[in-house]
Amino acid sequence: MALFLDSVDPDEIKSGMELGIYSGVTTNPLLLANIPPEDRLERLGAIAKICVKSLYLQVDRLSLAEMEEQALTLVEVAPGRTIIKVPLSEDGLKLCRRLHHLSLPVCLTAVFSATQAYAAAAAGAHAVAVYVGRITRRGEDGLRVIRHAAAMLSAAGMRAVLLAASVPDIETLAELLTIPGVDATIPYRLQEPLLRHPGTSEAIEQFARAARRQH
Repeated sequence: MALFLDSVDPDEIKSGMELGIYSGVTTNPLLLANIPPEDRLERLGAIAKICVKSLYLQVDRLSLAEMEEQALTLVEVAPGRTIIKVPLSEDGLKLCRRLHHLSLPVCLTAVFSATQAYAAAAAGAHAVAVYVGRITRRGEDGLRVIRHAAAMLSAAGMRAVLLAASVPDIETLAELLTIPGVDATIPYRLQEPLLRHPGTSEAIEQFARAARRQH
């Protein structure tokens, strides 16, 4: 089980990487939307210099040919460390197969059901991004969907990693990290509640008071 930071902000990423708790960074077109298109590749390159671990970089073109061309450009941002994110669709599955044959890892994303996760794994995806929070907001149970997907892949002997995305809160994250074979990606806003607890703050203050008495 691994934890990833979902961000394109260099300051957030630097802060997160210094903690040593993340296995890499995930990005998506929504996070890049405020960056001019001509500057996005440069931003991803800057991120690759800060994060020397795995990078999830997503294609945003519409046609299969355009997605493939963009994917081959994105893998050069961090050769050997880049996982290409592709939205799950018929063309997405086709691209996954093509990149799989080139030994390039793919994460099929925007997955909302266990059967979609199965299809992604069957197509050779290295990872499958399940939108846990969005599923729940649609009136379903996101945790139940990803547990079902994990059981389904395990029963089929499939090795794809389930990446829990759209994680709404720390309570959900804590549940996700108990599911074998599931990684998770969180926004920067969840980093502080991940690390903080009132009991820890109280203990640190007690240690500080004791240290002051000794000097």
